[in-house]
Amino acid sequence: MSKRVLAVLPLVLLLGACESRSPRVAYTSPGWYLERPRPIVVMGPEIFAGPFTYDQCEDERLKFDPATAQRLICNKELTRPDVNGPY
Repeated sequence: MSKRVLAVLPLVLLLGACESRSPRVAYTSPGWYLERPRPIVVMGPEIFAGPFTYDQCEDERLKFDPATAQRLICNKELTRPDVNGPY
């Protein structure tokens, strides 16, 4: 490998670890959260917004384009979700 690749690789890994929508960062208090489940359980759910009431969460979900809105769920989180999310 070239020196450039070896110099850039740690930076890419570091930036990839900065996940602003992870449950550890996005959860603030109990309530309904707009989430996108991920097929890889290790990554956990991706939280887009919250906390809301259920009706507010559904309104936020419908603001996305229809293809994206179908993949989002409103999930009631009583405690900070772990990497398994609602599963």
